[in-house]
Amino acid sequence: MLNGVKLAAAELNAAGFKIAGKPVRIEVVALDDKGDKDVAKQVAQQFVDQKVTAVIGHLSSDVTEVAIPIYKAGSVPQLFTSSAAELTKLAQGNTFRLVANDALQAKAIANLTQTLNASKVAILYEETAFGAPMSKDVTAALKRQDRKVELSEGVDNKRTDFAAFIAKLKAAHADVLVAAVRDHQLIPLFQQMKAAGLSDLPVVATSVAKTEKMVRAPADVNALFLTSSALLPTEFPAGSEFLNRFRAAYKADPVWAAHYAYDGVYVLANTLKSADSTDPSVLRAKLKTADVVAPVTSYMRFDADGEQRYGTITVYRKRDSRWEALMRSDKW
Repeated sequence: MLNGVKLAAAELNAAGFKIAGKPVRIEVVALDDKGDKDVAKQVAQQFVDQKVTAVIGHLSSDVTEVAIPIYKAGSVPQLFTSSAAELTKLAQGNTFRLVANDALQAKAIANLTQTLNASKVAILYEETAFGAPMSKDVTAALKRQDRKVELSEGVDNKRTDFAAFIAKLKAAHADVLVAAVRDHQLIPLFQQMKAAGLSDLPVVATSVAKTEKMVRAPADVNALFLTSSALLPTEFPAGSEFLNRFRAAYKADPVWAAHYAYDGVYVLANTLKSADSTDPSVLRAKLKTADVVAPVTSYMRFDADGEQRYGTITVYRKRDSRWEALMRSDKW
């Protein structure tokens, strides 16, 4: 994400960005929360103390959750790619989501399991601000379709021994497993499923598992699907051009959601320019009404709660060490 922000800032500065007719240089202040909630609180307070104009971050939902009140109290608008549905409600108008939320992702998961003709569903989820609400939303979406959750189990997000869960999974005779856990748990889970003779059970993972590590891992399950609120850059008309510029600048491919962070900088810049002000209250109000052109993802618009109106969910399948896009929708 950081390199996406830095690339956008460099382009805007090179183009002579102005607010109210006066040249303004965009400065990127980067701090690492290390994916730790306590560190995230410290980082958030440092940003508030430095009186930054806005924050793009944090990444994971449970880390974003603890930072939200600090930015709210410090009057620093926050843009993020975290997907847990409840996050925008916590901020009372101070957060703006750059991607679709997990309520929409849960609907996509339910519809995908229906497409797979699964009448009995098992759910494994991490007990975090992401996993627990996702499990609840998926269960609700399945119930609306009159389908049954045979097994639902939450686990610590560091667990790698799934023997007890796999025994329950075999006994449940589920038609599909929905796994709202991350790659460091999915890989050993799939190894243990294979050893237990469950390689043929289809698995639906979520956006947190759409990583290079996961896609290049051994194919221990035969059908791995995934839903994600962060589309690949190549799914957008301007995505290839963004990738070329990114690779030229950093000699590497972008990691998860870098193009959304890149667009987030342009959304902020264009909104500040149209508002002729860097005042946080003016920026917040303007973000809630602006329909902004985003260089990669085309358009962004936030509702009164800060939810992304143009968010979509894509369904992927793992094939030959790549994520193959199967279908995409903003409705589900």
